[in-house]
Amino acid sequence: MKIKENYKLRQPTGPHIVGATYFYYRYNPANNSETRTIPAVCFYPAESRGEGKLKKYTNDKIVPGAGCIETNSYLNVPVAEGAHPLLLFNHGFGIGHESNSVQCEELASHGYIILSLGHPGDGSYELETGEMHLYNGEERMAEFGEEAAASNDIFTAYPDWLLGKGKTAGLEEHRAYYQTIIDRQGGMVLQSEPWLRDSRAALDSFLAEAGQPGALFYGHVDREKIGAFGMSFGGSVALDLAQTFPEVRAAANLDGFYFSPNWDVPFTRPVLLMQHDGLGGLFLTYPFMNAAGDTYLATIKGTMHMNFMDYTELLAENESMTLVLNGQETEVSMLGKIDPDRMEIIMNTLLLDFFNKYLRGAASRILDTANIPGELELHRKTGPAV
Repeated sequence: MKIKENYKLRQPTGPHIVGATYFYYRYNPANNSETRTIPAVCFYPAESRGEGKLKKYTNDKIVPGAGCIETNSYLNVPVAEGAHPLLLFNHGFGIGHESNSVQCEELASHGYIILSLGHPGDGSYELETGEMHLYNGEERMAEFGEEAAASNDIFTAYPDWLLGKGKTAGLEEHRAYYQTIIDRQGGMVLQSEPWLRDSRAALDSFLAEAGQPGALFYGHVDREKIGAFGMSFGGSVALDLAQTFPEVRAAANLDGFYFSPNWDVPFTRPVLLMQHDGLGGLFLTYPFMNAAGDTYLATIKGTMHMNFMDYTELLAENESMTLVLNGQETEVSMLGKIDPDRMEIIMNTLLLDFFNKYLRGAASRILDTANIPGELELHRKTGPAV
């Protein structure tokens, strides 16, 4: 994987300078004496550039070539005046908490605080000591055994069904098909539980510290305006946060199959579901059909799964990876044919429009209008007010 040389992340479009700082939260899960360390990077609207020191994108051991990437986030600078909405972000399984920095910087420039969380064993992180915790994909997938081996075939057969019989199937048929996938992916479903515990611990710690006079975020968090979003497995966790955390008022999922014990519980809080239409895509159809609240299903044409993270902007060329599908090795492109600039604009615009509507009460500029980008297929459901 080759990163563009001497690349600077796109300039955020909002009126605020972007600040960034790191947190490391430690807690002991119930009935477990082992302490978990949750690394977090926080992006936020800043008052000034301070000393002008930019945050590095991430460690080269996490993303080879990352040392040549320049961000737009200034380290440990003062927070912009006022109380700001808070968003929890969870990354994709096996990646890292800087993997959607473009979206985090964009939202921060428009006045949002984003707490981007890591999860021990399920991603790659640099700790405050400089120690590296690197994700071991082969070891982790071996723990899932046959479930991991079967996943590629499962997630290619499902879109075929959606584009075939699923087009005319009713909700019960969609539910039955989804149930077969959930039953065969029990390990991933269970893995959502430690991510939810990590998120709970980090949110509680962040809010507690922000309530202390003299703390960086003291007086700057609007506790009535909390949302969540995530990419891939982190997107699934974001939906669960809206289902289970009373503080989380709205959630957005960037192309994450809904691996959850709550998979059959209809959403009642506002939800934005984005999905790709390439190989293995379209898998958020059932959660949309099953939703009971305001829900948007946005299919972005010409995309693959990796388009929903910073790789869509950072890769020097569209590389391929080898997957075993139906017993045969198949070369699959990491990115779809969509223009990277258009992809970033669409993701950023949809996220900002969604959270502005449901956390700030602003009128929608895209989601509830006919002003839909040509690359986007959008479906809407309206539920009762909550």
